[in-house]
Amino acid sequence: MTEPESWHLSVCPYCGVGCGVDVGTTDGRVVAVRGMQEHPVNRGDLCALGKHLAGILDVPDRLLRPMRRRGQGFDPISWDEAASTIAARIRSTIDEHGPDAFAMYVSASEHIEEYYVYSKFVKGCLGTNNLESSARLCWASGVAGLVRAFGADAPPCAYEDLDLADLFFVAGYNPCESKPVVFRRMLRTRSRTGARMIVVDPRATSTAARADLHLRIRPGTDVALHNAIAHVLIEDDLVDEEAARRLTEDYDELREHVRNFGPSSAAEVTGLATDEIVRAARMIGEADATLFMWGQGLNQSSIGTRKVATLLNLVFITNNVGRPGAGPMAITGQSSAMGLREVGAMPHLLPGFRHVAEESDRREIAEIWGVDPDALSPHPGKPLPKLLEAVEGGEVKVLWIIHSNPGATFPDSRWARRVLEHAEFLIVQDAYHPTETTQYADILLPGAQWAEKEGTLTNSERGLNLIEQAVQPPGEARPDLEIVMDVARRMGFGARFPYQRTEEIFEEYKRCTAGRACDISGVTYERLRRDRGIQWPVPSVEHPGTVRRFVDGDFPRGKVHLDICEHREPAEIPDEAYPLTLITGLVAGQFHSGTRTKQIPALARALPEPFVQMHPGDAERAGVRDGVHVHVESRRGRVRAVARVSDRIREGSVFVPYHFGQLAGADREVDSLTHRAFDETAMQPEFKACAVRVVSL
Repeated sequence: MTEPESWHLSVCPYCGVGCGVDVGTTDGRVVAVRGMQEHPVNRGDLCALGKHLAGILDVPDRLLRPMRRRGQGFDPISWDEAASTIAARIRSTIDEHGPDAFAMYVSASEHIEEYYVYSKFVKGCLGTNNLESSARLCWASGVAGLVRAFGADAPPCAYEDLDLADLFFVAGYNPCESKPVVFRRMLRTRSRTGARMIVVDPRATSTAARADLHLRIRPGTDVALHNAIAHVLIEDDLVDEEAARRLTEDYDELREHVRNFGPSSAAEVTGLATDEIVRAARMIGEADATLFMWGQGLNQSSIGTRKVATLLNLVFITNNVGRPGAGPMAITGQSSAMGLREVGAMPHLLPGFRHVAEESDRREIAEIWGVDPDALSPHPGKPLPKLLEAVEGGEVKVLWIIHSNPGATFPDSRWARRVLEHAEFLIVQDAYHPTETTQYADILLPGAQWAEKEGTLTNSERGLNLIEQAVQPPGEARPDLEIVMDVARRMGFGARFPYQRTEEIFEEYKRCTAGRACDISGVTYERLRRDRGIQWPVPSVEHPGTVRRFVDGDFPRGKVHLDICEHREPAEIPDEAYPLTLITGLVAGQFHSGTRTKQIPALARALPEPFVQMHPGDAERAGVRDGVHVHVESRRGRVRAVARVSDRIREGSVFVPYHFGQLAGADREVDSLTHRAFDETAMQPEFKACAVRVVSL
């Protein structure tokens, strides 16, 4: 490879690990990407997604100019026409129907500065809190669990804890495939120190294959398992009860609650052996420092918040918080799922982890934004499930979607596409077209992608990083915050968006964080060019950043909260007609609905069509042989897939990767199988359990 003309500072835009990358350019094109050797997160390491980043920019389906629907197709229009049309339509809709007739839905993979502009426009200018993000699909239950426990959105750990733990408890999570850089770091720790690992998963995944103890749990029964582990820890005197009472508000209530959750009764619910549950509890109780890690197997459930909360109970009663190598570590599936929460790109939040329902919070933000506090709505906006229902019912009349693809990723996706198709006015801003969502737009806007725009990201250890713009967007595409500010100015809000540089937006946002948990007052773009991955809070320029939180037990409300929860079965359970439980999930080398990864031939070839992993016993009953095509059917849809018969999945369950939408083929739309059941607290979809059958062709 010829050495690029120049290198630019960047971060991988995929998951929430936040690996540093150097972007090499020649003649205005990205020609190389390499792992950043000096970055503390990855030290030069990259997974397959990061290694192939250069291929996501110059591809045939880039959206290169604004488009407007004409009949069944689209015609190019000018930016002036596009922005003027959108501004006029939003203004007339709000004037006639009120601010809540508008909504914006954005990706959880955008920059802090973009979220700040979106929030200021939607909440500060238009007066609605209908600003939602795709984090609802992957991390809402995890956040709700943290908030219930700590009293705040409070990720306490650092990635260096991966080097210091002597036990990894990995629940509903396959980091070997979803977070390879992190998993390789875990394996290095195990090789160096002998650290052990427990994996809870219905499948014998590539992560579970490396575990000291694999708990092949029945899908959806994690609350029963967590309660039983707590029971054993307490009954076997593996808990320092004095310390637990000092740390928590509710230790005695939890102690009484879990008396009824012995390992024998939990074994009946979870499908595990009694001695497996006891062994897991004793491994936790005897470890010096346990890192509790979880993923979508917990979050994506109709009781996802309960699952996370009861896992956190184990963290706290064993005093595994605020100490090196110990604590709850959740690494988000999208690059800015942490950052969007700080900036308030959720229906109930304002910048700096403020809440729309709090008058003092609204007044503080209104002063920074230069708006009347009474113009900020005190009513939380609609989470995504309610938002799409409001579009269907005509309550939300203008929907603006930015770099997200709910037409493929929302559960019961055929229903979601019907909603989008009949939306009164749909604006879709994306780097690619067609997608399952862009095909229904009234106006299409070409947004910039990754290295084509500047901004900052916060990764899952609260580490702030800078992405430099390496190249210009192709065609007439624009950085996304410029698009939104153009519309805002045409609506008469120009005075609130005076910025000439992205850094000016960052500096204003910093004012929103001063004195807050996410204080970044001491961070500048120049400092980020010098120091990688600075972890908030960073309240002054002299402050080095906060590696680990709550070291001194300074919890937001004094003590942490233990949650008293009962197990509840998934919303849709197998029956005679649909006797199997479907689990959907990610596989290595793929990302979400594939709008980026399908551009990379090497990645696309690795997963050309859906497969269904099923147990030999289930295959025999269905008359299915390994390697043949079958139909996976639910009450909502049907998918053609290749059968992979293996005892690496629990009997009674099947697994299908979710990376295929309607554009992959009418019979490949995986989320047409899933159903609209949502977490009772966080409204996150239950992607990990619905009833299906497998039928031979």
